[in-house]
Amino acid sequence: MASSDLEAAEPLHPVFVEGVKARRARPAFPDIGPAAAKPLFEEMQANPGGLPQVGAVEAMTVAGGAGPLPARLYRPAPGDATPPLVVYFHGGGFVLGSYDTHDRNARRIVNAAGAVVVSVNYRLAPEHPFPAGAEDALAAVLDLAARAEALGADPARVFIAGDSAGATLAISAAFSGRGGRGPALSGVIAFYPVTDMTAIGSGVSYESFGDGSVGLSEADMIWFRDLYAPDPADWADPRCSPLTMGLADLAEFPPTLVITAAYDVLAEDGALFAARLDAAGAPVSYHHVQGVNHGFIGAPNPPPATLATYEAVAAWMKSVG
Repeated sequence: MASSDLEAAEPLHPVFVEGVKARRARPAFPDIGPAAAKPLFEEMQANPGGLPQVGAVEAMTVAGGAGPLPARLYRPAPGDATPPLVVYFHGGGFVLGSYDTHDRNARRIVNAAGAVVVSVNYRLAPEHPFPAGAEDALAAVLDLAARAEALGADPARVFIAGDSAGATLAISAAFSGRGGRGPALSGVIAFYPVTDMTAIGSGVSYESFGDGSVGLSEADMIWFRDLYAPDPADWADPRCSPLTMGLADLAEFPPTLVITAAYDVLAEDGALFAARLDAAGAPVSYHHVQGVNHGFIGAPNPPPATLATYEAVAAWMKSVG
């Protein structure tokens, strides 16, 4: 891939410049360890300025790989049409995060797409290393797709979505559910996914942004990977590294939307995965967003690029499902 395909053609928006400054003023996650990083991340992602309003929010549980999982259901304002269902998996490097840290993301999808969204608290590392998260993702999708109608959603329009590590879990669930082992999906929405744990630290995006000067760093990614998949033999598992999926497997994928950020160590991960889906003949759309960094869809004071991305997601969902 040519570096020009991923070049940052616009400067990083001031909202994200300030966010990077705030993040660098706090301890680095690898320096303090997961026990301290987990509450710190929750604090960092708090919503003191309020949240987008949705029709309703309900607590619920969903099936996981080893038992029930907490989840949060978001409903759109009442309308004439039956809404699609979006099963959402939060980011946080497979180690951090919850439906609380990614509350804004779920609410924005609800409002942009008019969807019922269920955000799932899957098990986190290091207490629950790979394949716990991947198994939880598949179990949750199977459960929620079967309950779509009871939840007030259209069972014929089921999407899986996630950001960062959550995007990898969404892709993993689609992979594990192929060949009739999972529900028929209308699509997969992957915001800046991790797609190759075997290549962390290499490639154009890591060379440009691995120092952490624009947010997520190479050191962060190594720390997340080693906590989630401590056995290097697992790094090439397709559920950890979707780029290792065979073309025949990818050819079975539902329509997939891959979104990357211009200032992100994972930009090349997403671009290469989109290209591999295309090579397999799978229906794929690729959206590279300028002026933003990793995590941009959750910005508390969203710039136009963030809001436009949600609009693009909603338009894509209508086009495929």
